Order: sequence, then structure tokens, then C-alpha cells
Amino acid sequence: MHARDVLKEDEAILREIIRTIDKKLDYALRDGAEGGEQNFMLHLVMQRREGDVTLSIDDLKAAKNDLVRRNEIRQKIKHLRDHMMGDARLLKDVLGTKAARILRHSSKPEEPFQRQGFRRSPRR
Repeated sequence: MHARDVLKEDEAILREIIRTIDKKLDYALRDGAEGGEQNFMLHLVMQRREGDVTLSIDDLKAAKNDLVRRNEIRQKIKHLRDHMMGDARLLKDVLGTKAARILRHSSKPEEPFQRQGFRRSPRR
């Protein structure tokens, strides 16, 4: 099976899935990878970055009614898009997200701690 075997209905489902991820993401269908399954390649282009992901035609046909299959396809495409955007992120944190969050909160100035004590009146 080749990319031309993907029906118009299946391509409409694929377009919906891609548009839920990113509206600026361009794609093209290509011939499938070698193997016994019915596969096709989805070529993604975004801001001069390119990537390919292999999808099954059977999974795409099942995605019409099965939300689990639809989500699996969406996760594959989204993972590739995130990988393509890896260099475009503002800052890759070396320490990890938890340590970065702790450091970010520690750098904020804290409100001064004020005691609400008793007011003593002068003795008379």
C-alpha cells in the first residue's frame, strides 16, 4: 500500500488531528516504509524544519470511531513536532523542571515578615 491508498475521508481525519496540534504545521503524504503492514509516511514541515513519522493506514481508518487510536496518532505527530521545535525553545533547562521551579521561586523577593506583637503602653 502506498500513500495514494489513503482515502479522502482518512486524509480529512488526519488533517483534523494535525490541526488540533498546530495550525501552522504543513504536511505531505509519502510512500510507506518497508514492512508487511500497510504503512505510509507523514512528512511534516514547520519553520524550515522537517521530519517524518510512519503511520498505519489501519490505525487511521480506525481513528474515525476509536478515540484511543486517534489519540495515539496525535501523540506520535505531536512528539515529532516537539522534537522539531527542540532547538527553538527559549531555554533548555539543564537541572530539570523541578529544580528550575524551586530556583525561580527562591529568586523572587519575599514579603517581609512582620510580627504583630502586643503594644505596651508606658507605665504611669
